[in-house]
Amino acid sequence: MSSIGRRMLFVAAFSAVAAVFAVQNGAVHVPLHLGIVRLRSVSLPVVVFTAIVVGMLMVLLAGLRADLKTRRMLRRYRDALSGASEEP
Repeated sequence: MSSIGRRMLFVAAFSAVAAVFAVQNGAVHVPLHLGIVRLRSVSLPVVVFTAIVVGMLMVLLAGLRADLKTRRMLRRYRDALSGASEEP
């Protein structure tokens, strides 16, 4: 199975699990305390999926900083190598 096929299978399986979770727990409402704001009745699937999205964004931001740092270091290394090779 190709890499794209495996990814599509994973996305389909994750979507199916998410849909089953949402259907099974759609009627469940929970209180949500966000420090200053208090919400009395929020659907559980909304809370769970929002937490997943916020977590993914946090990981993206954390990884973005490291990625930019690595790119900067590689650019400096490449420039140092190209500068050394141009001189006789």
